[in-house]
Amino acid sequence: MELLKLILDQAAGVAIAILLIMRIENKLDGLTDAVNQLASAIKSTHKEPGVRTRQI
Repeated sequence: MELLKLILDQAAGVAIAILLIMRIENKLDGLTDAVNQLASAIKSTHKEPGVRTRQI
């Protein structure tokens, strides 16, 4: 019975860790999108004729 309790405690800890990682991943995806939009906005305002910009 004690072993079962220990296994359940560990499983709960793993589940919480997975949920936290998923939340962090979602926030990082949003941050990446914001950075890409900002980079696109900067590129569109600073284009010079005959100068190529690098893709991010």
